[in-house]
Amino acid sequence: MEKFIAVQEPTCTWAVLDTLDDVPAEVGGRVLIGLAREEAMALAFLANAERTPGIGDGRIPGTGLRLVVARAA
Repeated sequence: MEKFIAVQEPTCTWAVLDTLDDVPAEVGGRVLIGLAREEAMALAFLANAERTPGIGDGRIPGTGLRLVVARAA
């Protein structure tokens, strides 16, 4: 099972979810919701490709961005 997946929201936009923590993923302070399908799919793919279980830091190759988990308060 992938850690990050793209899912369609009820508003017909897309989000990237962290399946382990069941929260939207975040990149550079931006919560990954309200996205176009292609953007959500690409970000989820890149985050999973970069992720090394127990080691990866969530960097997205070719960008200055890191994928981090948004924690509920």
